[in-house]
Amino acid sequence: MLAGDVHLASDRAAPPASRAVLRRRLVLAAGGVVLAVAAGAVALETVREPQPAYAATPAMLTYGPPASAEPASTRLRRLAEVAAGQPAPPRPAGTVEHLESANWFLNSSVTDGRTTSAVVPEQWRSWRTEDGAGREALKALPPIFRSEADRREWKRRGGRIDSSEETRDYTAGEYYSHWQGPVPTDATALREWLTTGVPAHEAPVQYLESVTELAGVRLLNPEQRAAALRLLAELPGITVTGTVTDRAGRAGEAFSITSDFHGLPAQYTVIIDPGSGALLGYEEVLTETAGMLNVPIPAVITYRSYLVAEYAAMPR
Repeated sequence: MLAGDVHLASDRAAPPASRAVLRRRLVLAAGGVVLAVAAGAVALETVREPQPAYAATPAMLTYGPPASAEPASTRLRRLAEVAAGQPAPPRPAGTVEHLESANWFLNSSVTDGRTTSAVVPEQWRSWRTEDGAGREALKALPPIFRSEADRREWKRRGGRIDSSEETRDYTAGEYYSHWQGPVPTDATALREWLTTGVPAHEAPVQYLESVTELAGVRLLNPEQRAAALRLLAELPGITVTGTVTDRAGRAGEAFSITSDFHGLPAQYTVIIDPGSGALLGYEEVLTETAGMLNVPIPAVITYRSYLVAEYAAMPR
């Protein structure tokens, strides 16, 4: 992260003990210019010339024909029934919720009109107890650059170019303090629960973002997964994107909302396992313009792969 340039921060203000670790935004402050990129979109206050050199970004996923001719709302409800019919995960005595995910974020720096960007891979692991205590471990892998010149410039400005790891412990009620207690198993109740203690959502895409954030920090049982899918089915503007192989090599069905609520038009996509109704991944793609970001269009600027959701012992 470069001091005074573009940095990643949580998408909404929250106490350090309950920060939103998976929902990110870019905030740029250079020469009096402010550019906010929230959940994959840009709010532009001062425009500069676009950069001719594009940053390295993850490859676009390839979407195939839909699994059925059903509209998104119908198909998601059908997948909710699949989710509800799954067996509950076994929970040995003395275990806690354990989740792991692989995440990629675009991190950019702008100085004197020049944008330097890197794709930052991160590995997240978390453990959560029944009383809302927990542990969170973040391993940031070496950033990926478009060129060696970008790498040198990034390093010159103080940016990290190697791996780093951070572990944070939470006492009872601190880990995601706004999402305490059992996750509701009813879609309407879940919609209300997701905004407990935070500003009310103004756009459908915010509920999609909350569901994807939830999947990264709480272990959902079959009925809770079904409620999440039914909530997605109710969102205005959600469409079928098609079948897809996700970034971990798993077959899924994708559903998207295209929105400019956060600034620039972007497509927000969830990938669902058709065999279990589990959430496999989440993608944010700029679709029309990149603003001051030196990325091609379309451009993946965030993606997450949910890899582990199980009960396991709390690490010592």
